[in-house]
Amino acid sequence: MYSFPITVEFEDIDSYGIIHHPKILYYFERTRVHFFMDNNININKIKYGIVLRDISIQYKSQLLLMDKINVELRTKSIDKFRFVFEYTIKKEDKTAIKSEIEFCVIDLDSKRLTEIPDEIRVLLEKIKINDK
Repeated sequence: MYSFPITVEFEDIDSYGIIHHPKILYYFERTRVHFFMDNNININKIKYGIVLRDISIQYKSQLLLMDKINVELRTKSIDKFRFVFEYTIKKEDKTAIKSEIEFCVIDLDSKRLTEIPDEIRVLLEKIKINDK
């Protein structure tokens, strides 16, 4: 599992004083980018793109201004071309939001689907959920 801490800031809330739902996607993206960068995958220099294919989000409780949260990231599944990340946002060790996001990899020159590179596959396996 990879964990990334975030504080809910003023620009993240809506007029009701709770997290504005699109901001959750930013939190997921920020966590994903930091996961790769923290594991020596410089996304500014790689020759492939990791792109979103499908997304599901379940909101279980509200996030409020200045809440300290942790975004937990795990790999749920991997095949030749796609992988699914499971995200869990926790506030005070309780699950506030759960999500599954499916990604695929494209070659940035041809813009075509390509196999998951070995350097990425190794990292995905490192945080894979063990179903046993």
